[in-house]
Amino acid sequence: MSEALHDLSDYSLLEQCRLDNVKAFEVLFDRYSRRLYNYALNYLQDKGIAEETMMDLMLWVWEKRQQLDPDVQLAPYLFRAIKNAVIKAMTKKSLAILPLEQAYDDETLLTPAADNLMNCHELTQVYLDKLDELSPQRQRVFKMSRHEHRSHAEIAKELNLSLFTVKNHIKASLSHFRYHLKDYTDVTMVVIFYWWMP
Repeated sequence: MSEALHDLSDYSLLEQCRLDNVKAFEVLFDRYSRRLYNYALNYLQDKGIAEETMMDLMLWVWEKRQQLDPDVQLAPYLFRAIKNAVIKAMTKKSLAILPLEQAYDDETLLTPAADNLMNCHELTQVYLDKLDELSPQRQRVFKMSRHEHRSHAEIAKELNLSLFTVKNHIKASLSHFRYHLKDYTDVTMVVIFYWWMP
């Protein structure tokens, strides 16, 4: 039975989850947990917190399986959820390292946030402008990789390109953004979260 479950689509597995099929959820967990963990670890840089963040999300999915939209696209949904979970974890981590007297200083907390929000809006516009400067094919490859979280192999197959070409497009795109966003390193992380997720 478990082998048959592994062949099911996300949609069918979620249907089984709604019927309280724990084995179906285990398949979904195996399918996404490693990618979600790696995503969280990339930004949190703490294995324990990354694992806890991923586990909390997957447990939440199981607990809310009856309330999930039957037509939900699971992969984009999970990556939006892990994005929000990571942002919350990063916020808690930032507050945890503030000196105690600053943690309760409203001005200390609010002023940088307002400044960063302005910088984020500015950086977002720069990012979109620089995205438009990429060739149409390079834009498509980059969006499929960073916005849709598609693998190199999936992109190559859909666009009828070689893996080498896909990797070169992504590498060139990242170099393009690094160069043009180099003056915004303090807020680049925030914009990556809000614009490079599905």
